Amino acid sequence: MRTSVLAAGGVALALALTACGGDDSSGGDALTGGNGNGGAFSDLSSLVASAQEETAKSSSSKFTMEMSMGGQSITAEGEGRYSGDETAMSMTMNMAGQSMDMLFVDNVMYMKMPEGMNPDPSKPWIKMTAEDAAAQGQDFSQMSQQSDPTKTLEQLQQAGGEIKNTQETEVNGEQATQYTIELDLSKAGGMLGGDEQATASIPEGTMIPVELYLNGDNLPLRVEMNMDAVAEAVGAPTGGKMVMNYTDWGTPVDIQAPPADQVGEMPSF
Repeated sequence: MRTSVLAAGGVALALALTACGGDDSSGGDALTGGNGNGGAFSDLSSLVASAQEETAKSSSSKFTMEMSMGGQSITAEGEGRYSGDETAMSMTMNMAGQSMDMLFVDNVMYMKMPEGMNPDPSKPWIKMTAEDAAAQGQDFSQMSQQSDPTKTLEQLQQAGGEIKNTQETEVNGEQATQYTIELDLSKAGGMLGGDEQATASIPEGTMIPVELYLNGDNLPLRVEMNMDAVAEAVGAPTGGKMVMNYTDWGTPVDIQAPPADQVGEMPSF
């Protein structure tokens, strides 16, 4: 059970970091959205360029996540700070009746395991370093980049992402532009947390849609990813879906590593 929770936690955090596609509450062309001329972006490169410009003015946000995968439901809420080398994330994840706190700070992942599942109760937190991630087949450098908003959009480009449709809508009462972006999942290793084995098992040309909702300042309000195509590609019986909502852009956040005397090493299973 510990192994499955750890694996799910790593995937959830990677996906959470991956989906952080925006930044601060200032900048951009307020209430015009899109390309600054009152219209939506028609190509992904322009959207990425704008996001990169706005990221320079960015800082942090709060978020919620709902994810169904392999018949399991995962929910989470947290906050993130997106500033290059100082990227950090704090999240509480709920899965199968268990709750787990997770942190990503100073390029280290920390997980506070549910009661009774930590081999050393005197140290409630365990940490995952780059070496630990490599032992599990994860590219830690990819994972550490996921919280950079512009890297997320660059990965959409690298996966052959194209804007297929745009429409005006509302998200939580706020006006937004919805972008339907289609990408080739076999080229989106970064969006799977750098999991080379998972990427290799997906046939080339496995196209999936990603729905990206931006407000008038070109900041993300919601990201939706349908994982049914992933399940079909690897022969799994059920797929899934991930929805992330973002609020409170620019709200200061305080994310710090747990006290050293409360942190143990990543256990071997």
